[in-house]
Amino acid sequence: MNEFQNRIAKLQAGFAAEDIQLMVISASDQMRYLTGWLEHGHERLIALLVPASGEPVFVVPAMNVPQASKNQAGIEQIIGWTDEIGSEAVLASLFDKFQLSGSSPRILIDDELAASHLLTIQSLLPNGKYFAAGSHLAAQRQIKSDEEIISLTAAAHLIDEIFEEAVEILRTGISEIDVQQYLLDCFKRKKTSPSFNPLVCFGENTAVPHHSSGERTLKPGDMIILDIGCTSEFYASDITRTIAFGEPADPDASSVYSIVSKAHHDARASIKPGITAESIDSAARNEITSAGFGEYFIHRTGHGIGISTHEPPYIVQGNKTLITSGMCFSVEPGIYIPGRFGVRIENIVTVTAAGVLSLNAEPEIDLRILPVK
Repeated sequence: MNEFQNRIAKLQAGFAAEDIQLMVISASDQMRYLTGWLEHGHERLIALLVPASGEPVFVVPAMNVPQASKNQAGIEQIIGWTDEIGSEAVLASLFDKFQLSGSSPRILIDDELAASHLLTIQSLLPNGKYFAAGSHLAAQRQIKSDEEIISLTAAAHLIDEIFEEAVEILRTGISEIDVQQYLLDCFKRKKTSPSFNPLVCFGENTAVPHHSSGERTLKPGDMIILDIGCTSEFYASDITRTIAFGEPADPDASSVYSIVSKAHHDARASIKPGITAESIDSAARNEITSAGFGEYFIHRTGHGIGISTHEPPYIVQGNKTLITSGMCFSVEPGIYIPGRFGVRIENIVTVTAAGVLSLNAEPEIDLRILPVK
């Protein structure tokens, strides 16, 4: 069996323990993870039906049958439906084949399945008991294989390179959206794609963690945040760097950067197999809180990364998931002072038997100050 077939077999092996009869996977990263293939059907249903035993079945629009046939899991049962007939009759036939009709089957539903498609399934199996599939797949997806880590590392190195190229174009009067467009062009030039829309923030906009880049232009003394990511073999990268354009106008900028830098490295130093996800968050949060800025750290410390830019494990208070060798996630504490400036430092790390390894180049320990031009 290849890697994708092994993933499906492992998934099915776990169904018996929870008496699961069927999993329905939509056109999502879950489908790419299990089969190596993904096309978005928009309003049309594209689904992978994984029964408790036996070969899964693709249900796709007739126009997508040739693409689905190239899936890397070797799935041969591909049923195409036409617009004039619709997918409902195909689903009903398959549910009969899986002996689900007339019973009370337990069904896992992809978290990203459109509500309209879920309502159709529920109308066909009104006695079904429905559960979110995400947590079931998370146990597999959050432990990366050596091959997955190679792809993540390639993406991490590429985004490090792209960041340094973007720094070179920063000059007085350039706008956030100009830099964002440069990054998008750079991704295309390097034959990669963004793992999310690049975040470019100048001055007071750095105090908004998910600011939408706009027409704000760069001025001497501004703080700058670039939050960017790209892909390699469909695996994502994600870094955030905070720098200054000339000596920062705000007198607290350098000291706040130092606090976030220490929080970032304290969190990384705490990582080893067997600790909880929330303890990593605490390591970063305690440093920022003790420095008097706890109220300005307004998001979790990190998120898992793989085929999806955000996936388990989430590095957040209340998450008692045990950290295991092979997990990959971001470490990205931040401080955001409204109307003034913000600082965030983010690297992707992977957990090893010995502790932790950063996939990205190291961020500056002290605030990097660019020459004004």
